[in-house]
Amino acid sequence: MALRREIFASLVILIFVTLCFTVVLWIAEYRNNPDYTLWDAMVWVVVKYVDDPADVVTPPVTIFGQVIGTLVGILGIAIFAVPAGLIGSGLLDAMAEDKQHAEIVRNGKLLHKRFRRVVQSASWVYNERGHKIPLKGVPRYRTLSHIIMKTGMTDDDIVKVVNNCPDMRLMSTASTRQGKAKMHDELVVVHFPLNREYGCCVDRGSDVTIVAPSATTELGTGNFAFSLAAMGGFNYVSKELTPNPDDPFGFYTMQKAKLNLIGEYDLKEDVESQALHFMDDLKRLRTASEGAGRNHWFIFLMATSKTADYQMHLWRLATDTQEALPTIMKGDVRYGSTIKREDEERYNEIIAAMSERLGARSIEVGGVSRNIAIAVDNNDILKSVSSSNIMCRMGGGDACNAITLRVGYDILCYSDEHLIIAKDVAEAIKSVVEPTHEIDDATKRCFMEEGDGFADAFGETTIFESDAERLQRMIDRGNREARKRFEHLDLDGNEQHTPKRRLFGRKHK
Repeated sequence: MALRREIFASLVILIFVTLCFTVVLWIAEYRNNPDYTLWDAMVWVVVKYVDDPADVVTPPVTIFGQVIGTLVGILGIAIFAVPAGLIGSGLLDAMAEDKQHAEIVRNGKLLHKRFRRVVQSASWVYNERGHKIPLKGVPRYRTLSHIIMKTGMTDDDIVKVVNNCPDMRLMSTASTRQGKAKMHDELVVVHFPLNREYGCCVDRGSDVTIVAPSATTELGTGNFAFSLAAMGGFNYVSKELTPNPDDPFGFYTMQKAKLNLIGEYDLKEDVESQALHFMDDLKRLRTASEGAGRNHWFIFLMATSKTADYQMHLWRLATDTQEALPTIMKGDVRYGSTIKREDEERYNEIIAAMSERLGARSIEVGGVSRNIAIAVDNNDILKSVSSSNIMCRMGGGDACNAITLRVGYDILCYSDEHLIIAKDVAEAIKSVVEPTHEIDDATKRCFMEEGDGFADAFGETTIFESDAERLQRMIDRGNREARKRFEHLDLDGNEQHTPKRRLFGRKHK
């Protein structure tokens, strides 16, 4: 585009200079030769740029005309040299860009290979024959030092590839540490599945949906939620992308005030449309259970670094104490519960089943081995959710059941047993909510076979895609469709006034 503008500018200058020389030459020659026309002057100037015009038009005979002719010859060479140089430079730049793009594509394939399903030696199960089989999973992340050592790429190469691959991002480990340990900051590359413009949605026909609403910013939550959902045969939804690099708007809190912090209209429209599409997918999954006469269960998986004697925290307390939500007392404080009244007993059964499966397991925390413990509604650490929270927006306690499962970063990012822990949690939920729900064969093989990332034999590119250009086209198309579908609604689903588009400014994608 910049080269096109430069060539156009040089052509405009050429035309302007040609007209100026034409007029001056005609004035100089007309005084000596009244038959000398403006057309003769223009033809002589134009032909002079590329050839000797003496055989076409009578050359200038006056001294001033001959001076003009000499200047035309000199400036003609310079004027034509500029676009020629620009075109040559553009060709070289295009060749360099093609070479760089080919290198990025090649490095992208190398980087995706770093996310092959690898054996988790600390996470294993017994097969039908009683043999001990280790689980295989997509690595939660890869450090830059690991990638450099394995691929030979430089830091700059890695950054370029990540910026070109929509299904990868750079993250920091600083937020996963407690206290002074946060000083040990390390950049890592994260790989994740994509099939939506906001992230990922997999419908397995289950009454349970595992949701990672903050996978964009919380390291390890998307990977753990994906494993948990696949091992239980549950639906899976995650937020992996954001149009706003500053990311002031999260899909867990869903606060309109934070959405209004986005000043640019088109950017705000993209963020809001993605949020509405995200909620629409969740409602669609909930409606499928309602149509079959069953209650739907949402498990919103979040990370936490506020762990002491436990690594998991189940949460269902809301500030809404209206009749729409069941009430629950914590000490002298009255809260609303995001668990329906008729499912309170099943909720307690889930807690008991998780405690039974995880009680015998331990992980290393700060160099000390500790048993995995589960806390329930510990409001000394976590705050109750408001009506803007995704648990309430989905109708938790009224139209469905909604639980937030906060998992410590020790499990999400550092434990070698994260897959078997995810399997324990999945089996505990499944045994209570839908013990007879069949898990399809492809999902069963998800952690038993080799594969490259998420778009392997498990995905078969029908669920997930690994090609960067096709992924980007899918994201752009999804953003356009989401804007068209939801631009007339606000976050509460109400009709809103849509400002007129600016005549000038950034165009819609």
